[in-house]
This record gives sequence, structure tokens and C-alpha cells, in this order.
Amino acid sequence: MTSFRENSSNKTPGFRRGPRVADLMTAEHFRFANSSYAAERAGDAETSLAYHRGVPMFARGAQAVQLTQLAALSEEMTPWLWARWAAYQCTRAEDNDESGRIQRAALDYTMRMFYADRVERAYQYGDDPTAAIAQVMGEGWAFHQICTFELGGLQEFMSNLAAGRLAEEAGLARSWRGARMGGYRLVSAGPGSLAVHDLRSNRQVPLLDLGAAVHADADGWLVGRLVPSGVTPALMFDSRPIAVDERTARAVAASSTVHGGWITALKAAITEGRLDRCRLEMEDRELVTDVPSLSLIEAGTPPQAVAVALAQLRRGRDEIGRAAFRILKQVAEGEFGPDRRAAYVAAAVLNPHAFAEASTQLVGTGSPRNWMHWAELVPEPARGRLQRLATAASAVA
Repeated sequence: MTSFRENSSNKTPGFRRGPRVADLMTAEHFRFANSSYAAERAGDAETSLAYHRGVPMFARGAQAVQLTQLAALSEEMTPWLWARWAAYQCTRAEDNDESGRIQRAALDYTMRMFYADRVERAYQYGDDPTAAIAQVMGEGWAFHQICTFELGGLQEFMSNLAAGRLAEEAGLARSWRGARMGGYRLVSAGPGSLAVHDLRSNRQVPLLDLGAAVHADADGWLVGRLVPSGVTPALMFDSRPIAVDERTARAVAASSTVHGGWITALKAAITEGRLDRCRLEMEDRELVTDVPSLSLIEAGTPPQAVAVALAQLRRGRDEIGRAAFRILKQVAEGEFGPDRRAAYVAAAVLNPHAFAEASTQLVGTGSPRNWMHWAELVPEPARGRLQRLATAASAVA
């Protein structure tokens, strides 16, 4: 089994054709890809990554970055992180009959509701529509939500495809069934805390702070799905929330008892120009944090150097890891404040390159208290890593 993003075909006569990944793959590459997927479904990120690296065409994809991060966290996984990993995998499961049907139905519905113009434009100009479809599968927030929750993709995946350690550790994902899309307003994003006002229940809800506030506009209106976290606080967003206007947030909240009512509300907001469709797209789906990786470049790079860093990133250089390390260097030196930026510190220390570099290069820099200060503001697994850096710094002091 290979995912659509890596094996989208281009067989339609009359379309401009370029080489597809599948066209470049040998039988051995397909075996490696299938072994990688099998290991991932068993919760073995290290083995999955080893096979994934055996396919040269996958070397620079988002999946390689994600597997590298998860492999480094194999002994530090939290209940919510296991559940998020399972939810991510269900959107890529195409081989099982039922999971494939769910995925195709979710994709078809998402394209018709939110991206019909892109497909029409492709046909109009003789381009290949599968490129637009593949992009939605990889980056479409609405597609992921519809596939995972509205059509039951996560439950199907957990029941019939998850295996090994993933099946054992991701049990929290089963409790996400029935979680409703809601409308919220950000109440507070203080040091190490996050709270939203639930527009439907009219009450304030404390949330596990993974950086969702990064996505809020100045007015703080958000749309997202609250699910059990398995830790304290007991609730969290299943993935990053979407910043919307007040009218849209209230419309989603009012329709939360109607199956798929949020889809109609978002569609109306886009049609009426109140919501930019690009809000529904994400270049990479973050699992360990809600802070977009590109935001680390902005947070950890001098303003005058951001454009250069982004240019280098486009050329394939790991500017995200470098920026994350710079953030950790500022943390070690006590210069990264204020405390409300704790989510950036958590995202930085969970970056595999940055943490590895910090473990060797920063242990003699600054005071252990600097590491512990931020450790008290962030959840696991970031907390444990910051504590280990503090312990290492104490041993050198």
C-alpha cells in the first residue's frame, strides 16, 4: 500500500504529464514503502523511518520529518500524542476496504464543498487535477476532520488497522469518538495555561496548552474539536484550531448538535468572504505541538534574517531545526521571555535536531534554573526534555 500523496497517478488523456513518484519507484522501493507503513501502524517509528529512508523519492517529504521526530520520542510518548498519531494515520489508510471507502468519500466531499474551483480550473487549463487533490489530502484541515471524525475513519483505523504498540498505547483515540466541532473564544493564554470560552455551553474550559493560541487572531475566535487529553488538563484540541470571525464561531457553535453542521458554516464564511480558504490548509500537520514549524523560524531568527532563512529552507536546508536551537540557546541564557511564549520553547525542545544540539552544546551555558523555569510552564514530553537539560547543566555547574 502506498499513500495517494506518494503514488498519485496521472493517467487522464490530454493532461500535461510529468513523472510521478510511483513511476520512479522500483519493486524494492514499493516493498520498503509498504514495510514503512506496516511499522508505523504498529507504533514503531524507528523501523518505519528506516524503511522510509530506503525510498529516495521520500527523502525530503513531510513524512520523513514527522517520523524522525516521533522516532526520537519513542520512549517519551504521551497518551494524547499516541492518539494524534493514530488520527493522522487514518487519513492515509487506503488499502483496507472500509478505510479506503471512508477516505475516498471524505476526499470527494471535501473537494466538492471547498475546492471545486481548483478542479475546474485544472480541467479548464489542461492541468492535472490530481495535484490539487493530493495537496488537499496532505494539507486540508477540513479533509482530515471529515475523514477522521465525521465519517469514522479514526474508529475504523483503530478497530482494524492499528497493531502492536500503537493499538495498545493509542487507546485514548477511541474516546475521541463523538467529539463535536465547536466555536470558542480564547480567554487566556497565560504562562503554561490555556483557556477558551465555549460558545455553546457558555462556560470557560481549561485546555492542555500545546500552542493553539498561536493560531488565534486578535479577537480570539476559534473553531476546533475538543477531545480528551489523557492528562491534566483533561481536554485539548485534536489538532490545531482555525481562526475565524465571531459570526462563524457562533454559527459553528450553534450547529454543533447537527452532524457536519460546521461544514456548512465554514462554507458560508468562505463564500461570503469572511474566511480565507487558506486558513483550512496547513503545510505540515504537527502532532507534538500546535505551533507551526515555520513559526519557529520567526520566533528564533533575527527579523532581518528571516527572509534569508526562508529562502534557505526552500533550498532544502534545515532552517527549522536551526531556529529551534537558537530558541533553546536563548532559553539557556535566560533571554527568551516572556513566559507567554512557552509553547515555542516546547516546540523547540521537541525538535530532534535542536534537542540533540542543545544536549551537547548548551549544557555549560547559563543556569539550570533557566531550563527549569520553562519546564514548569510546558506539558510532557517537552517538560521532561527541559528537565534533563537542567540536570545536565547542574552536573556541569
